[in-house]
Amino acid sequence: MPDAPISALSPVERLRALVDAGSLVADPPAGASADLARFGIEARDDDGVVTGQAVIGGRRALVAAQDERFLRGAVGARHGRALAGLFERARTGGFDAVVLVLASGGVRLHEANAAELELARALRALVDTRAGGVPVVAIAAGDVFGGASVLACACDRLGLLPDVRFGLSGPAVIEAARGRAELTSEDADAVAAVFGAPARARHGVADLVADEATALRAWIDAAVRSARPFERSVRDTHARLVERVGFAAPESPWVEVEGSGATLREVGTALGAREIVAVDAELLGFLDAGGLESLLIRENSQGHEPTRAAEEAGLSQCLAHHACVLGLLRARGVRIDALVTGTGHSAAFFASALQADRVEALPEARVVAMEAPAMARVLRIDPSKLAAWIEDDPLLGHPVRHFAALGGATIRGSTPAR
Repeated sequence: MPDAPISALSPVERLRALVDAGSLVADPPAGASADLARFGIEARDDDGVVTGQAVIGGRRALVAAQDERFLRGAVGARHGRALAGLFERARTGGFDAVVLVLASGGVRLHEANAAELELARALRALVDTRAGGVPVVAIAAGDVFGGASVLACACDRLGLLPDVRFGLSGPAVIEAARGRAELTSEDADAVAAVFGAPARARHGVADLVADEATALRAWIDAAVRSARPFERSVRDTHARLVERVGFAAPESPWVEVEGSGATLREVGTALGAREIVAVDAELLGFLDAGGLESLLIRENSQGHEPTRAAEEAGLSQCLAHHACVLGLLRARGVRIDALVTGTGHSAAFFASALQADRVEALPEARVVAMEAPAMARVLRIDPSKLAAWIEDDPLLGHPVRHFAALGGATIRGSTPAR
């Protein structure tokens, strides 16, 4: 009798199907969000994610599975904290691997500032887990978009079930930003050609894996066994991205070095795949030259580029690679600081500046998880009501003081909280 499709199972059932029989020990629930009631949403104790430990193919593993049935698997603050905690345990608990079963639309905009901060911390903890020698592999059992796609691409290996869609900016986002001539979200063939799992596999972003437990267990075994040392993996990924995406040398370098310190200059515009690869080429070059002790990331951008071309280039993978390059610098002893001089925007912010050891911001800086018109559509609230929240709401507000109050940054000139 064939296995039931993994995609048809609940998160805990997915984990039980993939681990050795009877070995799953679930963690206590992540905890219910206190911030959903004002949107008329009933919170859940697990906040849309199940974590725990198990044995997979004889290996001690930490595991997590997201639940796309709850707010499309969007990562709230407690959800993100649970993932970060899982990776932190992996580094100190003697585990052989971390296995993720993902299905998420990205940052939960109902908790925008807190959710983005916790997902960024989870991304950093994932990278540090890999740098510490513990393989992390992921299977997308449902659609994965937004920041969750960056988290997925930061793993040692990523497998996609055949019907999964995967990307950073979804079809509707690209259509809204660039028009129907760029991409029509109702055109199933066009969407599949960009976001479909077979297309992602052809472009080298992920492996295509059959939707049944036996094949997935075999894939997990092979993925863990083939995991390379972190630095080698980062450099091999960079070489593949240079070959696939390419990059052009900018008019002025992205990274300026003075003595033992370097500064990554502000982007200013939206960040595309080729710019990210160029930045990382410079960072790796300076790391190879030796003597680099510190890096300052000056953050000000319009976020990531919401275009069909950027998605076809694998923008999620490029941003994930950038976080891994920063993780390699950190593992080599380079201190990384960030200064938000203008706008910290969406995935471009959390995959770069929020990976720093310390984040400082100018008082007039802003943090934007998503632009207000798109956020109003997602949250299904009146734009005029959201306009007031954008300035004054602790979770949705763009002024950096809200992000700083959550511990995400220190405002320059202020006294750090003790």
